[in-house]
Parts: sequence; structure tokens; C-alpha cells
Amino acid sequence: MRPIIIVMLCVEVALFLAAAYVVVVRKPTEERPGPVWTSLASSLLVGGIGANMVAENHSGQSGADILSFAGAMLFGMAIMCALVAFRQRRGM
Repeated sequence: MRPIIIVMLCVEVALFLAAAYVVVVRKPTEERPGPVWTSLASSLLVGGIGANMVAENHSGQSGADILSFAGAMLFGMAIMCALVAFRQRRGM
């Protein structure tokens, strides 16, 4: 496996765990009332697009298909975070 694929897989795991921690585990306080959905959406979007670009450039190598799948999953999580942010802006 190429080092760029290993690094990108580690970045994807870190993004997924950070998003899961912010949404599920972290308790809201007065200073930080809840997750900031726009920052989550932007970080997940950049990570997903970057992973898909790396997977596309290294297609056929070991780990590229996992990288592509996880990139699409991060992209879907970014869309979901954006939808939640839009819902909060509308006040629903």
C-alpha cells in the first residue's frame, strides 16, 4: 500500500471519530451549546473530496477501493451535517 493511501485512511478515521465524538459523546455547555454543524460539514466535505481524489489517482492499488468507499461515506456525512445546519437556521 502506498504511504499516501495509508495517510488518507488515517485522516478519514480521524474525521469520522471527531464527528462521532462531537455529535454523540460531548455534552453541551453554556459556552458551547451544541455541535457546530457548518464546521463539521466543511471538514467532512474536504476530507471526502480529498479521499476520492487520492483513490481516483491511485486506482487499482491495494486500499484505493476502501479509500473511495470511506470518502463517499464522509461526503454523505457532510451532506447530512449541512441539512441539519439548514434546519437549525430555519428554526425548526
